[in-house]
Amino acid sequence: MSDDVSRDVAGLSLAQRTELELRLLRGRAATLNDQVIPRRDPAASIPLSFAQQRLWFLDQLHPGRSTYNLARRIRMRGVLDVEALRRSIDGIVDRHESLRTTMVAVDGIPQQIVASSLRIPLPVTDLSALPDRETQVQRLAVEEVRRPFDLARGPLLRAALFRLEPAEHLLVLTVHHIVSDAWSLGIIFREIGALYQAYIRDEPSPLPDLPLQYADVATWQHRTLQGKKLERELGYWREQLKGVPPALELLTDRPRPPVQSTRGAKQSITIPKRVSEALKELSRAERVTPFTTLLAAFHTLLNRYTCQQDIVVGSPIAGRTQAETEGLVGFFVNTLALRLDLSGDPTFIELLHRAQEMALGAFAHQDLPFEKLVEELQPERDLRHTPVFQVALAYQNFPSHKLELPGLTLQSETTETGNAKFDLMLYTWQRADGLRAVLEYNIDLFEAGTIIRMLSHFETLLESIVFDPNQRLSRLRLLSQEEEHQLLREWNATASDFPDDQPIHRLFEEQAARTPQAVAVQVGDQRITYRELDRRANQLAHYLRAHGVAPEVRVGVCLDRSLDLVVALLGVLKSGGAYVPLDPTYPQDRIRLLMQDAQVAVLITDDSLPAVQGQSERVAIVRLDRELASISRESDQQVQSGVNPANLAYVIYTSGSTGTPKGVAITHRNSAAFLTWAKQITPAAAGTRVLATTSISFDLSVYEIFGTLSWGGTILLVGSALELPDVPKLRASGAATLLNTVPSAATALVGLRAIPTGLVQMNLGGEAVTRTLVDDLYAAGVGNVFNLYGPTETTTYSTATHLPPGETGVPGIGRPIANTRAYVLDRELKPVPIGVPGELYLGGAGVARGYLGRAGFTAERFVPDPFGPLVGSSSGERLYRTGDRVRWRPDGTLEFLGRLDQQLKLRGFRIEPGEVESILEQHPAVRTAVVIARADTPGDMRLVAYVVADRGRADLAQLRGLLEHHLPEYMVPGAIVILDSLPLMPNGKLDRAAL
Repeated sequence: MSDDVSRDVAGLSLAQRTELELRLLRGRAATLNDQVIPRRDPAASIPLSFAQQRLWFLDQLHPGRSTYNLARRIRMRGVLDVEALRRSIDGIVDRHESLRTTMVAVDGIPQQIVASSLRIPLPVTDLSALPDRETQVQRLAVEEVRRPFDLARGPLLRAALFRLEPAEHLLVLTVHHIVSDAWSLGIIFREIGALYQAYIRDEPSPLPDLPLQYADVATWQHRTLQGKKLERELGYWREQLKGVPPALELLTDRPRPPVQSTRGAKQSITIPKRVSEALKELSRAERVTPFTTLLAAFHTLLNRYTCQQDIVVGSPIAGRTQAETEGLVGFFVNTLALRLDLSGDPTFIELLHRAQEMALGAFAHQDLPFEKLVEELQPERDLRHTPVFQVALAYQNFPSHKLELPGLTLQSETTETGNAKFDLMLYTWQRADGLRAVLEYNIDLFEAGTIIRMLSHFETLLESIVFDPNQRLSRLRLLSQEEEHQLLREWNATASDFPDDQPIHRLFEEQAARTPQAVAVQVGDQRITYRELDRRANQLAHYLRAHGVAPEVRVGVCLDRSLDLVVALLGVLKSGGAYVPLDPTYPQDRIRLLMQDAQVAVLITDDSLPAVQGQSERVAIVRLDRELASISRESDQQVQSGVNPANLAYVIYTSGSTGTPKGVAITHRNSAAFLTWAKQITPAAAGTRVLATTSISFDLSVYEIFGTLSWGGTILLVGSALELPDVPKLRASGAATLLNTVPSAATALVGLRAIPTGLVQMNLGGEAVTRTLVDDLYAAGVGNVFNLYGPTETTTYSTATHLPPGETGVPGIGRPIANTRAYVLDRELKPVPIGVPGELYLGGAGVARGYLGRAGFTAERFVPDPFGPLVGSSSGERLYRTGDRVRWRPDGTLEFLGRLDQQLKLRGFRIEPGEVESILEQHPAVRTAVVIARADTPGDMRLVAYVVADRGRADLAQLRGLLEHHLPEYMVPGAIVILDSLPLMPNGKLDRAAL
């Protein structure tokens, strides 16, 4: 394009340029809409335009707000003729009826009332004598801009002049959006300049008569936008917005209020000129407008922030499609809902052309006011956010009208209204030094730091786009090198010494040598010292060795909670074997299933547990009660088993999504790293009395038992704290100083006033923690509260944080613990920015060997670590994909957001609905089953199973019996509901929300 043509195009109005773009892109001739707007009948009432109606309604709903105040501030240096300025302002009010208009309801219907004449006061506030006049003028200017208007009484335009020096003034002009828009402000200042120049010379107004007034346009709009034209426009937008997502799932820093607020602020950035010029060149090369390129880039940013592929962004347009409207002051601006499909991970070039096609259609149907669209479509309303879209983009690519006054040097200043109409609105325009980007945001939703980072990511994204626009969206960079270094290295600098050359029972043996007379375990009135526990475990280890136990041999342990249970666990480890915990309360079929899957060679139990009768003859059974005498004859010296830190220590089974539980294989090295960290966060570790309430079938028991024994504390072994009948036992354990439990159990203990007295520390894990619970625990006398997080696959806990009293907000899950690395990644295994959701991947010394005997599942969930060389770890290390959705907070802690799959956590138990569903579907009358967790009573979450079955053949008692025969109690749904069919969404997928 030649320089002459470029200048000609730059001189076009926004409406003209838009029409030109449509002509060029569609390849057809067109001219600016030449339909003549007639003058209205002077005697007829004047309706509000469709856009005005919405603002009037919002003002009625929330009177006294300044949300829709528009303002400009101009600093004037030089000799100012105040009277000429006052006459100039009055001149434009005389010239434009909209500035003499108020909005009054007549018989309940709002109408425009145009005053025949109106004078706008221009008060002059003299601050020149004040030493802090600059501070004062800023305060007074903000107050002026934020002062609300009365739409019924008016006037809807205000002017204020502040004198700072005899030759320095600040003019503040404020107008309500219902009679003006940004384009109109340009007209106002241009005409003030023209009138001022004439008046100081005693000349008449040089401005030509206006062809019509805004009220004429509003009347014409109501008359023409009806019938076939209205239906044609609505038909397009109905199709365009069919099935639109109810809201953009953009995570906020604060909970969204029940009613949307409008308190706002702005942050800004200037994209370097080299980038903005490259963007313009890209636009020319692809034959699209710069607006289209920025729109596609902004959609890409939102896609990367939300992972949504169907995104609607609002965009204001001038709305002046008739030539005679270009010089009018009024509320013409319209808003288009620009919906873009980002599915399939297209290249940016491909997305650019999708955006072009979409924008062409939207511009071609811009005559329908957005307010009329919302009125007609009636989308599901939610008072927490705006309808259709919550984020907007404004590309200001038209020449601005500057105020020019003779004898004065003028400087426009930033005007902060303190308002935000949407969650986010990005304003962009070209400047000599590059692309200016200003992001307006709702301060009740976002912190300033979040917005600053978002702008930085937008800049990095644009740089990545111009570097290679043929990259797929997922490959475009958002993070700067500094941010990536922080996320990958600084926040994962967790390396710490731990005994990685010793099996975990050696930690106990060393402690037993230091404190042989200390009490190791207490069960009721029974106690055992470290020396006696070590001696008895050695005897059992020798006995197990005689039964063929050696490194990598799995030994089942199925015992009641007693001293013998701790002896058995230590004995297995000392013999070199790996224990497989089998809770005696489990159904016999499940115990058999776990033993077969783990290929248990030896089972330790006693005669009081009939649940283990009838096991395979290939399993050697050691009954501690019956064989006590034989075991007692074994040596009580340590066993030389040959076990090393890479050997298995234990196998704990978790619920399986395919219907079969999976055994997680944990090595001694995994546990040694974890236990070393656990000691570091335990106050007065050697004197700690740990209330052990967890079944050994769950990994929290490793903390309670082996953590306590490795640092010299005492295990107070009791029943599960999750069962209310055990509360009296907890009260009786008043000497406990440390309790590990799940938040639901802690909540129950608080309610029953059963928190053990003198509790120095409570560790919460397995469920989301509320701030209310934390406050209640401190009020109940707990010394310190920790929130711990981690899956079994990374050895019990992987992140932790101390929750001090008096804090606010949702508790996070903390930072990675010693020798653990945490990454928040997208689907391409790329780190996501702070505040952006992603999947949590965990690495380090705690990552388990994998799933026992399940190479396929192991390869799926344990993936190669792509960042190993960056953080100094060895090659070949792996990361565990948790399936948990999290985000980084600015302080380097993690926030848990939920699951990426259907896995559930109930009272701390990990449950795969698929496992429960597969059991139900074994019944011949059941065609399909769905299991969900629901809370019909706040705080009371329970499992519910929905089955589609032949009603005559499906018996609820049979179904419950089937579940109880195969599953532990915590996996059996509290209710089973028989349906004729499952509710489905229009796309054929299950509608879980309808269950």
